[in-house]
Amino acid sequence: MDVRFAHPTDIPECIELGFLIHKSTGFARFTYDRTIVERNLRNLILVGQRKRRSHCFLLVEDDQGRLIGGLIGCIESHFFSSEPVATMIAYGVRPGHRMTGAAVRLMKAFIEWAKRRGAVEVNVGVNSGIDLERTDRFIKKLGFSKMGANYALSLRPIQEKPPALF
Repeated sequence: MDVRFAHPTDIPECIELGFLIHKSTGFARFTYDRTIVERNLRNLILVGQRKRRSHCFLLVEDDQGRLIGGLIGCIESHFFSSEPVATMIAYGVRPGHRMTGAAVRLMKAFIEWAKRRGAVEVNVGVNSGIDLERTDRFIKKLGFSKMGANYALSLRPIQEKPPALF
């Protein structure tokens, strides 16, 4: 399994992988607009990752070179400080490839990227709704400490979540 930075040529496959992951999370109640995803990924890769170097889009491939997961992160600072902090924006592994080491490789690559960029801390939020207890154990096993929780208040009727894919 290899982890690498995303390239613009990866965008079509990333859009479809993102849709598959999206359907298996609590975010499935939101519309997945491929046009918006394509625009955002292109901007992320070309501007955030290449030009400003403020963002990273890491991909993990299986032994056959097939994309099985990705992680998007950025370097920012808290409202009250100029110290750089790495924040994970999105993170997912293809259903059926979870618990294969792909998630660990992505997270470790993100932590290394953050160190090279001078971050003093790495922040990870969990709001996908996928097996929260197992996710909590996974994140803590990587050395993270719990600092709070995520909450959501729906302002429209929630559509029924489709059945899990795995």
